[in-house]
Amino acid sequence: MSAIYHVPSKVYFGRNSVAELGEIVTEIGLKKVLVVCDKGIVSCGIADKVLAPLAQANIETVVFDAVIPNPTNGVVQAGYEMAAKAGVDGIVAVGGGSPIDTAKAINILLNNEGPIQRYEGPNQVKKQGLPLVAIPTTAGTSSEITNVIALINEEEVRKYVIVGNHVGASHAVIDPMLTTGLPAGITAATGIDALTHAIESYVSVNASDLTRYSSLEAARIFFHSLPLAVENGADVDAREEMMRGCVIVGFAFNNADLGLVHGIAHTLSARHGLPHGVANALVLPYVMEYNAQQFPEKYKELGMAMGCCSSYETAEAGARKTCQAVLDLVRRVGIKTIRDYNITEADLPALAADAVHEGAVMFNPRKPSQEDIMDILKKAF
Repeated sequence: MSAIYHVPSKVYFGRNSVAELGEIVTEIGLKKVLVVCDKGIVSCGIADKVLAPLAQANIETVVFDAVIPNPTNGVVQAGYEMAAKAGVDGIVAVGGGSPIDTAKAINILLNNEGPIQRYEGPNQVKKQGLPLVAIPTTAGTSSEITNVIALINEEEVRKYVIVGNHVGASHAVIDPMLTTGLPAGITAATGIDALTHAIESYVSVNASDLTRYSSLEAARIFFHSLPLAVENGADVDAREEMMRGCVIVGFAFNNADLGLVHGIAHTLSARHGLPHGVANALVLPYVMEYNAQQFPEKYKELGMAMGCCSSYETAEAGARKTCQAVLDLVRRVGIKTIRDYNITEADLPALAADAVHEGAVMFNPRKPSQEDIMDILKKAF
């Protein structure tokens, strides 16, 4: 079977590229857009950096700033109703993964019948939405260049994904300068999310020669640049490298898929409201250890790319060093253990029971049982 490599977005990358937004939107042919963000983006002034070039280009804007972390079906419906009432001809999303995913979901409903949850799973969206320009303010999810949406079904208390055709943003404006004011905690969580994408896409059962190179290069970038960005938020070079890595790894996992780390993280977010990046970070080193028991050579290869081990070591020794180095990085950037996030040991069985049914688990190189996931959660606790 031939490998498939799909990139949904046209990418504009560079420092201060957001200043070109008016020209980009005008070139697309838009006149009135829905700007999707959260209240934090508004209060810190980033929304103004998006609205100003749009105003200069005489683009009319309607702002939907009700996005929340781990966005729900209800938030998507509210955004869709605002967009439909206003009669917009395009969308501009600015923020982290939550605003961009929300905008992508709103866009589905603008040209496909609701509710949004009917599109859960692969390739359920039948019609293309409006032009959508995604502007990330974190180096983490790569949502601006992938055809995946993650949402919370609040009625069923679970996280689910919409993936495939007609899901991704049509354009991405990636400006590293928008991340320089990001707090260290958010930089850390979103950065470990990005590293998780690199590691999981490399070992995924769907990985190919077209994706593995990108996964390794992204892992190298994140491992070295993330602590620099966390420790000095004004380090523009580190910020730019993190954003570059997100583009590279988005190319990888958009085609290779992810794995067990994301399966467990989705349940942590759905049941306990943990930010997605934090949830990934809590279990990443322990899922790596679990997978490395059967596939040590893959983790040695990752470690060699990150500089954690040498080619002269055995696969098992290299894998152990790689897992330890990632655990050390998680601790260095300030992320602790599951018990530090108001989760008790009594909560773990329900998390394991949910996680074993998560869709991302099917792409993991090892097929875990519920007991395996329980063991991983106990180690992470």
